[in-house]
Amino acid sequence: MSAKRDDPPPAWLRRWEDLHILVQIAVVLPVTILVLWFVHVVFLNQPLGRGLSYGVFWGVLATAAIVGASRSEKARRGR
Repeated sequence: MSAKRDDPPPAWLRRWEDLHILVQIAVVLPVTILVLWFVHVVFLNQPLGRGLSYGVFWGVLATAAIVGASRSEKARRGR
């Protein structure tokens, strides 16, 4: 089921979107790096160092996508 377009977003989502962009990056970046490092080391069988470099590379891109999507959705609802 999809939410009605007129429904306001949940409170936790409004608080997340109201955070400064640097705070959002500081929260998301370490989490994405660790998750992606884990995925590369455990599931893709990469060595620890290479897994970390892949985790950092993809973590930066994933962080940009997540923070960018947050900003985009907030701006879209503001119209």
